Amino acid sequence: MKIALVGATGNIGREITRQALARGHQVTAIVRRKTDLPAELDGAQLAVAALDDTDALAAAIAGHDVLASAFGPRPGDEPSAVTTVTAELVKAARQAGVPRFLMVGGAGTLEVAPGVQLVDTEGFPDAYKPVALAAREAFNLLQKVDDLDWTFYSPAAEIGPGPQKGGFRTQAKQFLVGADGHSRISYADYADAFVSEIESPQYVKQVATVAY
Repeated sequence: MKIALVGATGNIGREITRQALARGHQVTAIVRRKTDLPAELDGAQLAVAALDDTDALAAAIAGHDVLASAFGPRPGDEPSAVTTVTAELVKAARQAGVPRFLMVGGAGTLEVAPGVQLVDTEGFPDAYKPVALAAREAFNLLQKVDDLDWTFYSPAAEIGPGPQKGGFRTQAKQFLVGADGHSRISYADYADAFVSEIESPQYVKQVATVAY
């Protein structure tokens, strides 16, 4: 498959790119400015497009099967960038005729009880709340999109470095915790689940998650 990926040089994006390439997919890394890709992403194509330029984005992703986003606000970015970039990517996908859109979501959008999302629970860390609320706005935006096959793929509450060990679980909508009461996933196993969703869609027009 031909995959266009925004945020390919970030922690999650690098792992998604590496695994997609290893599985034989063609990956185009969409970056905001010309740069050298990390050595582990050798084989990916590079395309430069500002994330607020719909025409440039559409030109970069034209002819791809899937547009994926691992975008996350960088230092100095407003948390609302998650929402605005998502809106631009949806417009670009429509303009380019790319039928599928997957994005790295946020655990805050997952339900801990019927109608209760994690971000609204007592004790949700204040430091993460602005980005979590922006991610929810992006999810709300996607729920109004009926002409693309989208998936809002939220990682576990804790995601970080670690081996690709498998044994993870995926499901729609509901927050996942392990037997120890923690919600965790490594970058590598999250990317495994994300690329698998690209290859064999299970959660079209849904929020989904992956955790051990």
